[in-house]
Amino acid sequence: LESLLAADMPKFAIRIGCNEVKEFHPRFFDLLGLNSSNVKLIGSETVFAKEVIVPTEGFSHSPLYNYWNLMSLRSHIETRLGPTIHLDTNKTTVLVIVRDASRRGDGHVYDQRFMKELSAGLPNHDVIPFRSSDTALMTCLDCQVRAFMAADVIIGSHGAGLSNILFARSGGTVLERTLSTGDSGIYAELSYMVGLKYFPIDWKASVEVYLDIIQFAESF
Repeated sequence: LESLLAADMPKFAIRIGCNEVKEFHPRFFDLLGLNSSNVKLIGSETVFAKEVIVPTEGFSHSPLYNYWNLMSLRSHIETRLGPTIHLDTNKTTVLVIVRDASRRGDGHVYDQRFMKELSAGLPNHDVIPFRSSDTALMTCLDCQVRAFMAADVIIGSHGAGLSNILFARSGGTVLERTLSTGDSGIYAELSYMVGLKYFPIDWKASVEVYLDIIQFAESF
């Protein structure tokens, strides 16, 4: 009973099954503008809290199952961060997610040659890499969200890095490099939810394919 009435009892307790992501959650609460000191992240230990959240285990869950939660989250963060202004309003921003420090790396695909050829084929665009090796960027969720909010075109391989398209501007374009026929359709669904033009790209597609699709998407 004393534990239940303790003054330092957290308002929320969230069970985290994977210790590797524990550092992410306080940053996520900061992104929302919430006081993370009121939240306790737990493993298997006993905890008393006013509310305990146990996330559903597994992966590849359809974002459509959480439509209202996700759209509310998007709206709240857009309001909190405010509008994102292009540095050069005369150019379109192409954000390329490069997993050069990740388990399933694609730095050999989205390499310097790719960036150079993509830029040459899109002279009125700014091609900007979004690298997983950028420690400062990876530890700043505000920075990540602002990068996606400012992008007109987003390119990336199938994977969690594309989750930030939740914050991309409506009317933008997403090119998802699919790695196998078994890849889930969660990013196609997420694109639909926020009003993005979505195009799956074969894992070994040439730069010319990317250029053709971007130019096609910008024609309407």
